[in-house]
Amino acid sequence: MARLMPISTRIGEQRSLARERTTLKTSPIAGSLPAAQQPDWPDPATALAVRRRLSALPALVSADEARDLLVRMAQVQRGEAFLLQAGACAEPFGRQAMRGAESDHQLIGRMADTVAARLKLPALTIGRVAGQFAKPRSRPVETVDGTALPIFRGLLVNGPEPDGRSRRSDPFRMLAAYQTARMVLDRLHRLDATTGRDRLWASHEALVLDYEEPLTRFDPVTGEWFAGSTHLPWIGERTRQPDGAHVSLLSAVINPVACKVGAGIRNEELLELCERLDPHRRPGRLTLVVRLGARQVRERLPELIHVTRRSGHPVTWVCDPMHANTVVTSHGIKTRHTKDILDELTGFFEVLGRAGQWPGGVHLEVTGDRVTECVGPGGPDDEADVALGYRSLCDPRLNDTQAMQVTEAVADLAARH
Repeated sequence: MARLMPISTRIGEQRSLARERTTLKTSPIAGSLPAAQQPDWPDPATALAVRRRLSALPALVSADEARDLLVRMAQVQRGEAFLLQAGACAEPFGRQAMRGAESDHQLIGRMADTVAARLKLPALTIGRVAGQFAKPRSRPVETVDGTALPIFRGLLVNGPEPDGRSRRSDPFRMLAAYQTARMVLDRLHRLDATTGRDRLWASHEALVLDYEEPLTRFDPVTGEWFAGSTHLPWIGERTRQPDGAHVSLLSAVINPVACKVGAGIRNEELLELCERLDPHRRPGRLTLVVRLGARQVRERLPELIHVTRRSGHPVTWVCDPMHANTVVTSHGIKTRHTKDILDELTGFFEVLGRAGQWPGGVHLEVTGDRVTECVGPGGPDDEADVALGYRSLCDPRLNDTQAMQVTEAVADLAARH
């Protein structure tokens, strides 16, 4: 039997990891800030070693790429382009990730062609790709066949298999995530070069700080920090605390950034987030991805628009019609109904149209595979059939047919704006 680590040793290593997070040169965070949704690594010394290894590896994206995307996002904010941000809920590792990225690249390209042809505007494509390996969760534990297990938090943290060994948090997974992201980005570059379409940029939720901070880099040419893990990092609904570590990190980088905004946000919270993430009020810098739900989008969005307009922040408005419309079937499986997705999208365009604001884009969870994860035309007719082709590691995605149907509806709504 392995010996248990003395409590004093574990406490010392945890303090060392905390000091590393605030002093490492590859992190612009100053001070010890609260960080929600972080893994509970069983061995802080190993996590510290992995952080140091990540800090020595090349950045996955460059500062010039981040600046180039900021210019493109400014075009979206001004109504000169339309954003399609789409991809997996949670990415796999290795060859499966490569196959998924290739399939999504093709699907998102078709979606972009549809939008561009209808709007006579460029469609800026950003994938949930090459880094979407970690997921925030509503609870830390789940019960499977009577056994309490740590919740699956994405392959960057632990495994999905329902056993104690798989669900144990493993910091070495961060290195596997990095290697997969590097391979996927290389593959996307080659696909971009052969298809003749505009490039597919990368994005993911900047969730696990032990991965994000070591990949945050300093550009000696300009004296600026940039997120080296992805082109467009975003902050999720569960980690958008204005005084938290996630907001602090993304406020310090030059990349365009996004923040998910749910129906529970207070006006003063939204204003503080805008002030922290976009203090200089730069077009293209801050995207607000609203996830309000079909039932609340028409009620809540007008006030959010009023708050940002009054403060002078030139935010880009994007609709995520997926996350606030998630339901659980009688068999305990998550799903979404395409009618709810379309209803929220319709409300989003209606409200922005009345407010005289440009609907900058949509944020969708999709796959090029023929899955049965969302209920509606092109998929299962009712919730009883959702499990027949459910392959997502976490939340339900639109399949290829459904994704194109939603895209056509989005193009029609935007064309009438």
